Amino acid sequence: MGCAPSTQQNVETQESKDIDKNLKAYELENMLDFKILLLGAGESGKSTVVKQLKTLHKVQMDDVELANYAINIHRNTLQCMQILLEACETLDIPLNNDGSRQRAENIRACALEGDQKRLPPNIAIDIENLWNDPDIQLVWGRRSEFWFLDATPYYFENVHRFVEDNYVPTEEDCIMTRVRTTGIAITEFDEGQVHYRVVDVGGQRTERKKWIHCFDDVKALLFVVNLAGYDQVMFEDPSQNRMRESLDLFGQICNNPVFVETPIFLCLNKKDIFEQMIQNTDLRKCFPQYEGGPDVNLALKFIEDQYKTRINDHNRTIHICHIAARFKKEVKYAWEEINTCLVEENKKTISYATKQQKKTNKK
Repeated sequence: MGCAPSTQQNVETQESKDIDKNLKAYELENMLDFKILLLGAGESGKSTVVKQLKTLHKVQMDDVELANYAINIHRNTLQCMQILLEACETLDIPLNNDGSRQRAENIRACALEGDQKRLPPNIAIDIENLWNDPDIQLVWGRRSEFWFLDATPYYFENVHRFVEDNYVPTEEDCIMTRVRTTGIAITEFDEGQVHYRVVDVGGQRTERKKWIHCFDDVKALLFVVNLAGYDQVMFEDPSQNRMRESLDLFGQICNNPVFVETPIFLCLNKKDIFEQMIQNTDLRKCFPQYEGGPDVNLALKFIEDQYKTRINDHNRTIHICHIAARFKKEVKYAWEEINTCLVEENKKTISYATKQQKKTNKK
């Protein structure tokens, strides 16, 4: 007579089945896990894109994050005026008004550190008045000669609101706040059956050595460009044009053997600023061969071609979009195109994984 399996054997068999089931489930989850690597030079607007994706996918912001945004928008506002005052000296443009000179001294002496994390109301008034000073406006007119934050006018025009009692940053304030990305930040959300992980790494030169740690299992590259960079200099190197730096970086990334089969999405950002700049500053300032004048469409097409020529494989497809990331709807439309494209390219994998998950869940 045969012997019935022992209780121990039954337990081991069940454990083995559970392990196999968990491994299968993990494998299927990985198939539906899309890692998007978000790259670009410093000040390109990568973090703004991430902030908009968070709001679009209802990623909640807690009180600590809001408090940090409030602190940083105060720092941004003070820093921007201090940058303009430093540029006054560099460009040899003195402040002729006695009141403006006193306000400038007050702002130079102000430091947000320790317990002092927010602008005093009197400094906010000084900033607001200085922004309207004709000599400061003269300096601002020569901003292509020094580094600055693109949101500078927004900070000065809203500084009176930032120093109100019980100030809480609005959604737009959070979008416009500049917090330099250091290290690696991952934003996760679901889009249909797909789980997205958008990996944002710092764009400054000192941060790029960390990029290599993010190169594994990338489903797509999203490279963000500051269109206004054709007439701006870098934070790290005031002698280097921002768009030239971006072009070099784009070529290095796209021609890396690791990404030879990876879809590329080129996101030309800050088109709202670009559309204004191109009316006053010719693209020839950065690209002497350009002959399209202030025509926005011709200028955009020319810039697109500059990025395309940086890829060694000229038959490689690049998906291109034009956005102003400060506006949620523009990021929404761009992301919908990216998602549609990735789902279409991976529809067999998505279909298989989804069907297998349903079968596994029924067991």
